[in-house]
Amino acid sequence: MKLSALISILLTLLFTTTISCDKWKGDAEGDVELYLLESYQTENQSCAIVNSSVKLHDAPLIGYHDIKSYNSKKHIFKISDYSVGVVKDQEHSVHGLAFAVVANDEVVYSGYFWPAYSSMSCQWIVIDPLMIQGDNELRVELGYPGVFEGADIPDERNNELILDIFRRDGKLKD
Repeated sequence: MKLSALISILLTLLFTTTISCDKWKGDAEGDVELYLLESYQTENQSCAIVNSSVKLHDAPLIGYHDIKSYNSKKHIFKISDYSVGVVKDQEHSVHGLAFAVVANDEVVYSGYFWPAYSSMSCQWIVIDPLMIQGDNELRVELGYPGVFEGADIPDERNNELILDIFRRDGKLKD
């Protein structure tokens, strides 16, 4: 009788553990990564990148394992020390360095590393590579030096696919 009770308890624990580990019910697959662009086209001589024209570099600039968290309210990626060095080591032009945020091998949105020393404006998604905070934070913003009145910048920073993947792995912060 003790053996059957022990087996029953073990099966209950196994079943409960399996159910509790399956807390994510979404269908998010893959990873979120940041790639530099090998080539791309823009709309009407603007900064607006045509996502369908994007050709990614072979390897991500920032891999998923180097993204520690994403704050969806402030649009901040917290990245590893290694990735901070990789971003800072890039040659940052006053015309920006194009990137794409890719989720599950799909380009979700594109933007530019746009350094604050640039005197040119950009009405697109930007990250200032010089302003990586002490906590290894990359802030993704709309427009440089801000959004101009009448500008239409599609904002996919909180695209559900990205949020679902981060949520799945406990990397989503509010």
